[in-house]
Amino acid sequence: MAMLGYRLTQVLGHLPILLTLLTVLVLAATAGRRLPGRSRSFLLAGAVVLLLLELLTTAWVAALPDLIRSGGIRQYQLWSLAVSAVGWIGYPIGLGLIVAAVFVGRRAAPPAPAPGQPWGTWTPPAGGPPTGHPGGPPPGYAAGQAAEHPGRGAWGGSDHPPAAPPQADPPPAAPPQGDRAD
Repeated sequence: MAMLGYRLTQVLGHLPILLTLLTVLVLAATAGRRLPGRSRSFLLAGAVVLLLLELLTTAWVAALPDLIRSGGIRQYQLWSLAVSAVGWIGYPIGLGLIVAAVFVGRRAAPPAPAPGQPWGTWTPPAGGPPTGHPGGPPPGYAAGQAAEHPGRGAWGGSDHPPAAPPQADPPPAAPPQGDRAD
């Protein structure tokens, strides 16, 4: 009866990992169009490798008492080394396949905006007019304004901090209180 309790606790201890890996397999197998083909293949392969390793480890710890009782310490050491070596090789392979599934088939990130421009602004193509606008500067702007005012955007914006606000005019002086004609 004690052996059954030991085996049950070992299997229950490995159950969350086994269920997680089974869930990954089901989700990857049913991903369909949401995952590109190579990503899905890497994910499935990595999950299968890790699931097989977890099943091997679960069987190993469940069979451990019988193995020690039947073959002695020497046989236990050989089996322990073999199971450990499979894990040392298999776990990095399984995790590497899952990590590869994340990165394979990804498109390159869009280029960063030009310095001084916020995200999402239009960047002129190389070789265009100096203002960056195909038809020249927008109405109301001189052709060389960008060079005259560094940091000013084509539409009048600036990447420089705003100038200090204008000072308020002093209150008008009171009229002289001199002689009044009544």
